[in-house]
Amino acid sequence: MYKLKQIPEDFIVEENIRLDLTDKGDYSYFSIEKKNWNTKDIVKIIAKRLNIRERRINIAGIKDKIAITKQYISVFGINPQNLARIKIKDVKIEFIGYGNERIKLGQTNGNKFVIVVRNLDSKGKEIKFIENYFDDQRFGGRNHLLGEALVKKEFRKFCYMLRLKWEENDYIGAIRKLKKGLLTFYINSYQSLLWNKAVSFYVNEEYIGCFYVDYSAGRFVFCSGKVDNIKVPVLGFGTEFKDKKISKIYNEILKEEKIKLEDFIFKEIPELVSEGVDRDLIVPIKDLKVKYLDDERNKGKKKAVLRFSLPPGSYGTIVVKKMFN
Repeated sequence: MYKLKQIPEDFIVEENIRLDLTDKGDYSYFSIEKKNWNTKDIVKIIAKRLNIRERRINIAGIKDKIAITKQYISVFGINPQNLARIKIKDVKIEFIGYGNERIKLGQTNGNKFVIVVRNLDSKGKEIKFIENYFDDQRFGGRNHLLGEALVKKEFRKFCYMLRLKWEENDYIGAIRKLKKGLLTFYINSYQSLLWNKAVSFYVNEEYIGCFYVDYSAGRFVFCSGKVDNIKVPVLGFGTEFKDKKISKIYNEILKEEKIKLEDFIFKEIPELVSEGVDRDLIVPIKDLKVKYLDDERNKGKKKAVLRFSLPPGSYGTIVVKKMFN
């Protein structure tokens, strides 16, 4: 079995982003290069050191912890020198310039990856695209289960799962004490699981030469041959099905999960409403280069050094899983 992320240097990710720089502006842009740090934890530390609220710091995406990652943040209304002077172990902060807009989630043009896959006995498959699955990082143990509880309005169960404290059966009050971003992340995780289920079923039904790879929340279905791209909705209350086969698959999943599209409207917590979006079934792997070498960390084995780019929101680990399983 291959080994991934034996050391942080085995997984390098860099955001590809375009920033409109100005001589002055309300927002300061910084590059953050980090090792063994979660993006959210870095944001918390920076906010605390600057004595500002976290919501004044914006990111384009969340990056892996066990890795070396380079990404960009915008910070509203600060003296950039105050942030540039902050010292955090294994973190390099560099001021890029000013702008008039905050960085938004998904704003990147994509991500560049350098990944070392170790403990190999043979070469991986030659691939040009990936089925655009959400990977384990999205689920993080029980994130999707917490999202499921919210969508199904099982608020008492949700509070028990997180050991929240409530008074007089006021579960909503206890939930509202959590940050909106965290609650939205749980819901997104459940939506991602439903998307993965629909795509796995679709690929398995529509194409031959499929193979299967287990992950923390289910099973991926990959195709060895050509797959035609379509837009597959990430479910929300406003989802409209444009493909009859996807519609049929999702209707079966909704019955199985015992939910309806309207359940993504939260009357009790209106700010959590989720309309839904479309996501590509497949995405191309750009500029893929693979080099096989002796693995100095696993005697008698080979390692593969992968260099490639993916569109925003796609997972480099899915490339590894499709190539080496």
